Amino acid sequence: MKTIAQGLAVWLAAAALAPAETAVPAETPAGRSFGLGVHLAYWDLAQLDGLGLDGNLGAGVVGHIPLSAHFAAELRMSGFAAGEKRNIETEDGQRYENNVTIVSLPLEANLLLEMPLGRTFVLYGGPGVGYYLFDGQSNTDQGDKTIVYDIEVDDEIGGYLLAGLRAQLRPHVGLYLEGQYVWVETRIKKAAEVRREIGIDWVAQELDFSGFALHAGLIFTF
Repeated sequence: MKTIAQGLAVWLAAAALAPAETAVPAETPAGRSFGLGVHLAYWDLAQLDGLGLDGNLGAGVVGHIPLSAHFAAELRMSGFAAGEKRNIETEDGQRYENNVTIVSLPLEANLLLEMPLGRTFVLYGGPGVGYYLFDGQSNTDQGDKTIVYDIEVDDEIGGYLLAGLRAQLRPHVGLYLEGQYVWVETRIKKAAEVRREIGIDWVAQELDFSGFALHAGLIFTF
């Protein structure tokens, strides 16, 4: 979180210190109807039961398509990974280290209502729907030997609400900061087999990925 806080401070400082003469209208510049954004992201997993994952770190890309003066559509693709490590001792006294990693690939689409704030800033928000791809892996280290198990996780459909602030500092380049709340739940397909093979009983079967995500990045208009 310290790194995220530092990144937000840089974002706010860049927007505040932009020279007045370089400010441009917040509306999409004439002749350029498409925007491409790239951002870093943190997806909080406070609702996730069974695994001690603090959150997903990742990145994403956004395709921004203006529909009118105040409405736009977006296509989004992101990638996240979260891991949890535990030292386990079995009943017969054997000790080993177990690492579980869950990766997610959200494919999303949303509509936005955009409200310009002066000549530089745009406040926006709206609903969206996504198809969320999940996968998992468990690595068990026993001395010099590593045992790898694939954990099959269901892909699911989910929904979200998005709100953000964009600063168009140059005709072709802007900054954006946005929050997203996602509703999506999934499950591990072969949890029982994984528990028995690895010798652990803490692998969750139901996974609730609902939670708040924070994005900060750059958008380029064409």
